[in-house]
Amino acid sequence: MTVSEKSSESFRGSESGRMGRLCRCTLTDDIQHPLTASESNPSSNKVQIVSHSTKPYTMKRHVVISRLLMTLLCVFQIHVVEALIGRRSEGLLSRIQTAQCELLVSIGRIPGTAMPSEWAASGAKLGFPLEIEFTDEEYSTYEMTKERLLTGDIRNFRSVVPLNVPTFISRKGQETIKVLPGAYSCELQSLEAQQYTVRFFLDFPEGAIRNDVELPAERIYFLSSCWIKDDRVLERATKRKEEIMTSLKGITTELQQLATENTSMIQKALSLRRTVILVEKRTKLEGQLAELEQTYPLLSPERFVEGPKNLLFVKDGIVAVKRFRGAMETREQYWWIGTFQFNEFFDEEEYEDDPE
Repeated sequence: MTVSEKSSESFRGSESGRMGRLCRCTLTDDIQHPLTASESNPSSNKVQIVSHSTKPYTMKRHVVISRLLMTLLCVFQIHVVEALIGRRSEGLLSRIQTAQCELLVSIGRIPGTAMPSEWAASGAKLGFPLEIEFTDEEYSTYEMTKERLLTGDIRNFRSVVPLNVPTFISRKGQETIKVLPGAYSCELQSLEAQQYTVRFFLDFPEGAIRNDVELPAERIYFLSSCWIKDDRVLERATKRKEEIMTSLKGITTELQQLATENTSMIQKALSLRRTVILVEKRTKLEGQLAELEQTYPLLSPERFVEGPKNLLFVKDGIVAVKRFRGAMETREQYWWIGTFQFNEFFDEEEYEDDPE
């Protein structure tokens, strides 16, 4: 084999491997950089062409065109999926728009927080009621492009406004908290379960302090989730949960029998394989049960609250602040500073009749 033939063979092998990797592109790949600089630019390819034949150049042009077509196809698929998800999110937005509710906010140290150890170390809480309205007004400003926590299409961002002036009791007596409007968004998490994330923020320009608990004077984020209720879907999920619970009960009973019946060493050795199989099956079923309960509203009813237009919200949510980390402080982190509850949702007429 000549030098030219070896180069051509090496060229074909490397290109075949790269095309294979490109064909396995999924929707989770970074569509901004599907190819490296050397791959997307034919002139930067390191393969040495020692022959004056035009065949290698024809192959290179063909490979580049194929890659471009594959990249365009991936981008097109991603835009189609994003459009479908955006349309699904609009379905939830049409239900939550103009909804008014009361939140019971509790600021203080909770397990898992990354706040400094001295923050709220005493265990004290800063609690206050906050009434808000999820409006139908768009909130798609340039500033919103920086709010990565509010997932989904920026065109689906809507305004959320406070309806009252929150108050709390401190050593100084009754104090008020200044709250400014913010934005909210929702994103589909499970199509079958009709589960959505609901995230919103409000600005607290002056913050608040009670003992060693400080509500920072900045933008505060609220994280929760909800479902569009479907009785048939919930019935199927409930049936599946019952099947898993029955299987787990049977496995527990069999494991107990194996432990009591096999008293001798020989019997224990013979039943070891069966025990291992049962334990592995139990672990798998427990994982399925946890995922099922996370995807569907199958926990006790007091963990949820009825919303407007057949919506069901998780009662408890997380309150967080944004922090930047990393060498260039470009990596966003959200530190938990408390919890909130959806206490109740109001009818519009009910709120309009309120003398306040």
